[in-house]
Amino acid sequence: MAEAVVSFVLEKLGDEAEFLLGIKEKFEDAKRELGMIRCFLKDADARARNGDETLALWVQEITDAAYDLDDVVSTFVLTHEAEAEAAATNGVFDKVVDCLMFKRPIELHKVGSEIDKILNRLSKLNRNLQSYGLLRNNNVGDASSSNQRRNDLRRTYAHVPEDDFVENEGSMMELVTQLTMEGNSGSPFVSIHGMGGLGKTTLAKEVYHHKQVRKKFNCFAWVFVSQQFTSKDILKGVLIDLVSDPREKEEIGKMERQEKLAEKLYDVLQEQKCLVVLDDVWNTEDLDRLKAGFPKTETRCKILITTRRRDVGEHADTRGFLYQPRHLDDIASWELLKKKAFFREDAKSRGYYEDMEKFGKEMVKDCGGLPLAIVVLGGLLSTKHTVDEWEAVKQNVKELINKGQSNGEQEYNTVFAVLGLSYDELPYHLKPCFLHLANFPEDYEINVKELCRLWTAEDFVPAEDKARECLMALVDRSMVQGGRRSSIVVGRIKTCRMHDLMRDLSLEMGKKENFFHRINFQVPGDSLPTSNVRRLAVQLNDDNVDGLPRLTKISERCLRSLLCFAPKVRNFNDLMKSLFKRFNMLKVFKFEVISEEYGEERVHQIPEEIGKLIHLRLISFNDCGLLFLPPSVANLRCLQTLDLRMSMDLNSVDLDSLRSMNVISKLDHLRHLYLPKFSHLEEDGFRLRLDNLKSLETLVNFNPGYCELDDLSQFTKLTKLSIRTCQALGEINPKSNLQSLSIDGLDSFTELRDIVPLLSRYPQIQKLKLNRVRVNSLENVIFFPNLVKLTLVDAILNVDPMPIFGKLSKLRILALSKGAYNGKIIVCCKYSFPQLESLSLDNLRRLEEWRVEEGALSKLCRLEIYGCVDLKSYPNGLRNITTLKEIKLTEMGEDFMTSFDQKGGDEDSTRRSSKSE
Repeated sequence: MAEAVVSFVLEKLGDEAEFLLGIKEKFEDAKRELGMIRCFLKDADARARNGDETLALWVQEITDAAYDLDDVVSTFVLTHEAEAEAAATNGVFDKVVDCLMFKRPIELHKVGSEIDKILNRLSKLNRNLQSYGLLRNNNVGDASSSNQRRNDLRRTYAHVPEDDFVENEGSMMELVTQLTMEGNSGSPFVSIHGMGGLGKTTLAKEVYHHKQVRKKFNCFAWVFVSQQFTSKDILKGVLIDLVSDPREKEEIGKMERQEKLAEKLYDVLQEQKCLVVLDDVWNTEDLDRLKAGFPKTETRCKILITTRRRDVGEHADTRGFLYQPRHLDDIASWELLKKKAFFREDAKSRGYYEDMEKFGKEMVKDCGGLPLAIVVLGGLLSTKHTVDEWEAVKQNVKELINKGQSNGEQEYNTVFAVLGLSYDELPYHLKPCFLHLANFPEDYEINVKELCRLWTAEDFVPAEDKARECLMALVDRSMVQGGRRSSIVVGRIKTCRMHDLMRDLSLEMGKKENFFHRINFQVPGDSLPTSNVRRLAVQLNDDNVDGLPRLTKISERCLRSLLCFAPKVRNFNDLMKSLFKRFNMLKVFKFEVISEEYGEERVHQIPEEIGKLIHLRLISFNDCGLLFLPPSVANLRCLQTLDLRMSMDLNSVDLDSLRSMNVISKLDHLRHLYLPKFSHLEEDGFRLRLDNLKSLETLVNFNPGYCELDDLSQFTKLTKLSIRTCQALGEINPKSNLQSLSIDGLDSFTELRDIVPLLSRYPQIQKLKLNRVRVNSLENVIFFPNLVKLTLVDAILNVDPMPIFGKLSKLRILALSKGAYNGKIIVCCKYSFPQLESLSLDNLRRLEEWRVEEGALSKLCRLEIYGCVDLKSYPNGLRNITTLKEIKLTEMGEDFMTSFDQKGGDEDSTRRSSKSE
């Protein structure tokens, strides 16, 4: 992690020297010291994680010094840029320049003194590198020996059986079919990918020894690749397994030239029906080192790869079959635990089997369906023969699963040891991204857009598109799980989450490396950090929501990011003042209310002290109420994201609070702005001006009741817009790259007969939501060639919209909700909706008949029908759609449900409820 921090600081400070004339030499000396130290940090990081406490302390001091250098320089540059800009804006440039010329030597002297102190620290740490003998060759040898021992213990062998194999139904046969079927993709490659401990190797062994596979192929080879291998040894190992002649085996053993080995293997795989297993391949570069020996053309052989990374399988051959095993379900998890825990035969006769079963089923849930975790737990329980012993394990089950209970071989087979290999192999720029994910609560569905903005604000990445690339790299490595998919970009995810045990690893590594600290006041005994910490995440409950001021005990010079998840808002004004006065180096501040309960306060005063937080990149007060913004907010020159959303229904608006928001117009670097949403608004002639925000990409809750319509024409970079009425449509700049548009009529329907022609000015729109907007004509909808997602709520259509919507060639998601259509019949015409994947019909109370003609909805995957109580029957045309995997039926009439059952509805893919869910 230190390598990541130092590299980031050096890159960031590369362009700052021009602001430091007069102390540039000191600045360059400090950068030079950091650059020399960086050469040793990869090895130092790894050994510090392996338990070298002296080296861990040295690494932490290097990290702190790098951060301090960044803070000193960044603060100086931001302060002087702000003063110069203020001078030019106020028309007193000459006078202020004279003042700065007088102040500059004083300020430079202060900065120079700070850099001197940091330089002395770095020089001392660099000397300690040698005087403490921290990186002698024998230590490197010890590390290498440790790695070799770990590899030996993890090595897999095809002949060693898996006696206790348990699978989710059908997973093994899916792979057997891929390996044995004739005339499939034309590619010889099949890969099993997934997170460490998921049972990839165990599954590969079962497939390798399956009778159908043994019957299909004539010769077999199994090699363990791992992180440390030589190409020559791998190629030799495969060849020796494949050939049967002893003399030929001996000749291969003597071959030393890698190109000859590759050529020989290539010929064998072309000529014979072989199955080769490459177990534990770590990256695409490893495949490239071996590719000369493996043909990609259609042959009678198959190459089965196990890997933690999806991109390894894709890199082998884009035509190949990729398989990701699912985590074990509850039944399979319990079955595996029973096998590994060796239940005593006399447990039932002695009357304590039921108690042990109860504890076992509770403990196995903490394994999250991860076979490795279940095996570790089973090994622990196999030595415990009484109910009391099982209960004792239950009290500390996660700690025992993750870290084990003793040294020796077990230390390499704990969950943390196996998952930690993935962390060790991450490039340095991905490590802070991985560690940061543990800031979010357990089982929290993380919004990818917000996450990318956080990473950008934290300076982990230079831009949001790079942040998304980093996230996908973690998903490809099976360290993060993708959630809901984007309706616009194929393959893009909208949300993500972490497996509980992977999150535990992130928490553990984050604490070890002092990357962040998490306080969960819902857990008894969770306390404030005792050491300096730069990132803090706090989760409160109802009993301790007033305890947040205790955070002011943390060192003010360290904290850069503060995320608070609270059930309600209380004493908000005093709380914010104490925090902002203390932590003036913050880059990220997020205070999120995570319940629908609110305190008595509805309007909150943001203290003037916020203006001193000049490093702030992101502020989020989601659901905190209506905020009064002080003039000092204008000092936040770096601010990129401002989130003032709230879901409270205010009958009247405090106009002073509303007027205070005009300070937003001075935040000219702002990219993403989320305004409050008001149900009622008193007109008083006030207008919020936003025309100075030329960099805006996201604007949510734009309300013509208090916003200036003309400002919309200034936003040429806008990609997402949420507005209250249709009045604003004519003002949107047609040159903007608008992709997502939401129009909310709120209390009264918007009367605008030609809304669709107005919208057709923006053919690039991909997501469109119309709520309480009267739509009288749909004829021009076909002029939205790029529309991917369409949502209509309370549109009161009287003509069946399906014939028109069915012509939208790119439409993948369609939702008609709460009176969007008032007619009795809808018809999906022949071959209509060629790309539609998700369809939702919600509370179409008058709908009685739905017909689906031949070829319509051919790619439908998900169908949800809610509250369409008069709909009589399930369409016959849906029975032949093979892609339809998920059906959710809620509050439907008895006739419809009877029809659904009679027409062969798939019970496994159907969720049904007689009541609202």
